[in-house]
Amino acid sequence: MADLTFASPIQSSRQLQRLFWIFLILNVAFILWSKNFLQPLQTRDIIRFEIAKKVPVAEGILQEWTANDGIKLNKAIQGIYLDYLFIVLYTVGLSIASVYFSQLTGHQILKRAGRFIQFLIIGAGVCDIIENSAMLNSLDGHLNGWNVWVAYDMAVTKFSILIVSVLFLLVCLVYYSLQRIVK
Repeated sequence: MADLTFASPIQSSRQLQRLFWIFLILNVAFILWSKNFLQPLQTRDIIRFEIAKKVPVAEGILQEWTANDGIKLNKAIQGIYLDYLFIVLYTVGLSIASVYFSQLTGHQILKRAGRFIQFLIIGAGVCDIIENSAMLNSLDGHLNGWNVWVAYDMAVTKFSILIVSVLFLLVCLVYYSLQRIVK
């Protein structure tokens, strides 16, 4: 990402805006492409495996995926590897959005919070990497309580951070919109 430290506030805002739109488009395009590429596997199938929490539940999902020549299992493995690219896209995109939206508000507390949220989002990406590693271990024949538990805990942590981040973005948008209406 370009160094925004020495840029003027207007230039910095324009750069953030441009990067925000670029990463929004990249994320949407990646999501649409991967949904099509991973058929017949669906997003909810992977999420079910991420949050299985218990070995018997994970085993049931694996049995489902190995039916029909293991097409879903192969797609799940491919999907997890593709997710590493998505982690980069969504962490960068949401980090830029948190800084950009918080700057739009002009409110100092929201600006500081936006910089803090940026680091939380990076934490979500780290959790996602750990989660993917645990799931790949499980799919590679090491389905055990540890891998299932780590995948579950990392998924819950990641989703919690992402929900807080999206709520923060919504707060910034509402604040910014109300400012525009009142002026």
